[in-house]
Amino acid sequence: MSPYAALTTVVDAVLGMATRRTYRNLDRIPRTGPVIVVSNHVSISDPLVLVCALRRAGRRASFLVKADVFTWPVVGTLIRRTGQLPVRRGADPRATLEPALRALANGWVVALYPEGGITTEPDYRPLPQARTGAVRLALAADCPILPVAQWGAHKLVTREHTSSLTRPLRWLGRLRPGRVPRRPRVDLSVGEAITVGELLAAAGGSADGDPGDLGAATDLVMRRIKVLLTEIAADDLPDLIS
Repeated sequence: MSPYAALTTVVDAVLGMATRRTYRNLDRIPRTGPVIVVSNHVSISDPLVLVCALRRAGRRASFLVKADVFTWPVVGTLIRRTGQLPVRRGADPRATLEPALRALANGWVVALYPEGGITTEPDYRPLPQARTGAVRLALAADCPILPVAQWGAHKLVTREHTSSLTRPLRWLGRLRPGRVPRRPRVDLSVGEAITVGELLAAAGGSADGDPGDLGAATDLVMRRIKVLLTEIAADDLPDLIS
């Protein structure tokens, strides 16, 4: 068993004990070929939830990870051995995307978070502005973008790095309003793939090399994520789609 397969098997088992998960529309994940998977970002545990969804669909994921993380003890070794991709902030955009382009050329799944980090919005909704890297990558690699929405991982591990697993026991805890269960519910929903043609149409670009307005195409991607998010987090984000 490869390091990636071994690690994701363990992660899936641990998440099964730590959360109550629901995966929707996994059949929309292509069984073969290059695809860029994008999602909203609410917790440091998001990649674990997403990698398990891809594992269940029979796909291996390579995430774009800050290059500095590759220097961390233990963690750096793990992400190198599992085929994750370094991203150097501040570098030329084309050079930044080169590792991901090579991965897509080999038919891999590349996963990234268009927001560029965990959302800072008070209610964990997606940030108002997203980065254009996913669209740039899709146009350069001529492959689709698969939108995914996740909700609930922020109850397992918050932005403040507290966890439902380590909170102290409380008398009559089950009766407290707004109480987060020790095994929170985590939902993930996969949308329909967004083709290169749709991205070009949204951006006003053309197939002859003009990408058009990358921001407009990115807005299309984020709106698809938000539509999915309203299906799994309607009670928490009732006014997400305006």
